[in-house]
Formats: sequence, C-alpha cells, structure tokens
Amino acid sequence: MSALQTPRPAVNAALELDVLRGIAAILMIVNHAGLRLLSPADASMSLSGAAVFLGSFAPVIFFFATGFGVGLATGPRGRRPVWPSLLWKAGLLVVADQFFFWRQGIAAGLDFFSFIAIATIVVTLLASLRRSFAVCIGLIGLLLAMRYGVGPILRTRAPDMGLLAAWIFGVKSVIHVSYPLAPWMVYPLLGFALGKQYRGNAALPSGPRKDWLVPGATVMLGVFVVSLWLGWQGIEFFRWGTMNAAFFLLSFGILAACALSSVSAAIAHRRVASALALRGVASFAVIPLHYAMLDAGTAMLPLPIPAFPFVALVLVIIVASFWLANRFASAVAGSFASAHRGTLLATFLLSIAVIAVATPMTASRAAVALAMIVPVAQLAVAGILGLRATRPLPSH
Repeated sequence: MSALQTPRPAVNAALELDVLRGIAAILMIVNHAGLRLLSPADASMSLSGAAVFLGSFAPVIFFFATGFGVGLATGPRGRRPVWPSLLWKAGLLVVADQFFFWRQGIAAGLDFFSFIAIATIVVTLLASLRRSFAVCIGLIGLLLAMRYGVGPILRTRAPDMGLLAAWIFGVKSVIHVSYPLAPWMVYPLLGFALGKQYRGNAALPSGPRKDWLVPGATVMLGVFVVSLWLGWQGIEFFRWGTMNAAFFLLSFGILAACALSSVSAAIAHRRVASALALRGVASFAVIPLHYAMLDAGTAMLPLPIPAFPFVALVLVIIVASFWLANRFASAVAGSFASAHRGTLLATFLLSIAVIAVATPMTASRAAVALAMIVPVAQLAVAGILGLRATRPLPSH
C-alpha cells in the first residue's frame, strides 16, 4: 500500500501494483479472520492453519508495494519531496494507527500505518538522490547486517539495550511495536529499487515485462526449496516481536509468487486483474472496512466457527471489503473529497474526541463505542489523504 499517495506512475505497471496490493489485502483478511473467528487449533493446523500462516506475509507485500510505487514514480534524475504535504499525510497515518491502540486503552504504539508512514518518508528521501539505487542497495545490506549480524551479538553483550536500539536492530521485542526497523525496512527499500528498474520496461509492450517472470520464478522456487528443507529440519518460521531468518527467507518466496501473479494477471488476464486491483485510497480503506466486518462477525456469531463456514464467510468479507473500498476510492477521486473536505476533517477530529472519552470507560461499553468509531475515523483519514492524491509532485 502506498497510503501517502505518491503520484500515480504514468506507466502500464500501475495495474500490476494495484493487483499486488489486492493480493496483499486478501492475505491480510484471511489472516485476521482466522485469528478472530477460528479456534486456536483450526487457526494453526491443517489447511485453515496454513492459510492463516500464509496471510501473515501480507505486511511484507504491502511494505514492498509502498516502495515499488515510489520507485515507479521516480525518474532517472530523482524527485524533490514536497515536505509539508508528505509530513502532514505521514502524521495522519500515525494518528490513524493510534486508533487501534487507543481502542485497547494503550497510549501509543507503532503498527502497520505508522510503519507505512516511516517507510514512505525513507523511500521518498531516496527518490531525491541521483544515485538512489546504489544507496538503497547499501541500506539493505546494512539492515541485514544489523539484524542478523551485529544485532544478536549486541543482544548477548547488552541484554538491557534501550527501546530505540531494540527497535532499530530488531533482535528484542518492544511492547506495542509490531514492526522493528530491521529487517522490515528491507521490503520498501527492495520495492523502491525494483520499481526504478521495472519502470523502464513498464512503459513498453508486455514482451519486455515478461522478461521478469523467469528470474522471479527462479527466486521463488529456490526460496521454497530451501524453506522446505528448513521446515523439515524443525526450524520454526516466526515474525512476531522479532523476525527470524527462516521467516525472512520464506517471505521472499511468497513475495515473488505474489509479484509474478500480479504481473501475469496484468499482462494476460485483465478481467482478473481488474477484480483484484486496489488503488492507493482503496488499499487504505479496505483495512478499516474489513475490521468493521470482523467486529460485526465476532459480535453476532457463535465462536469459534468451523473451518468450512469460515471459508464462505471470508469470501463474503473479501468481496464486500473490495467492493466498498473501491466505491469509496471512486468517490474520493471524484468531487466527493473536495466537496466534503470540512466534513471529513470534522469527522476525523470528532472521532478523536469520542475515542478519548470512550477509552476510560468499562471494557464492554468502550468496545461497543470504539468498534463503531474507529473504522469511521480511519475512513475519514483515507478521504483526507485522497484530497490531493492526484496532484503531481515536482521533479528535478
């Protein structure tokens, strides 16, 4: 997701990027629905457990897509950031992220939206450099050395490292922080680097773009073979708090498979691609929308639900979330956002006030109030972010 709304690249690859976001959203919904609606056994075992585990790679794809979108929009001479607009939108994302924490009575934290904001600022900075590709590759190497080289040594020698160091090196869990800098920042950086390289082929017919399929398939198969061997050796794949090397390796196989699917669909299966595609605002809106549906499901259904009805319910949530998110994005792209700018801002500010009042209430009363307010507030943020989404940024 490129929630900060970088200018839409004037190349054919825009569809591939939108499909990639759509695939990430499907994985996200499956993962969240499985953890909320299934029994612990069904959420971790058999086919349903495998689907829930596969869904845990959704942030990988979203973060990669964030960097890829900025890379596609960056010409060979770079692009100067418009800092007031960028920081304003990053701040909105951070506040939208806090709604999740405030709902639980937590003062602050760093989750998905906040990391998207940080990643977009980082890759936008890179986009302003003339040698951005080389710098990007260097940063990727540095992050890997920090997480899997220096980090473990530092944790052994200084187990009481501060919160900032723990977040930067990613070797120690930080409470209320889902995504440490290392190695998660590798994904938007890699996306940016590949987006710049893909940009040259994206404006050409499908033939040159197919040249990416064989290298991508080779990476995918190689990673899957090694990951299967690691699993056979009894090595676990985990990412919560800290991400181990096995999960990090497997993530590139999953990412390659999703990227290959998006390219193939954009080239040869346009109807499928159109059904899966989520533009920037829609890829933001699908998050609060699917959470609202899950809240309704957990309130109305007897839990846990069996695996077979779960599949049908997830399909309904996916279709409904995509339809509503795309309708919302279409409204924002038209005259709705500009005509209702004041309403969106008022809704956003009023939601903050309601959440501040509801949070100290008893858990049951607060849950009902916040379950309704948080999605509305986040959709207001999505509308505000879309106000100037199509305004071009100057380049140099």
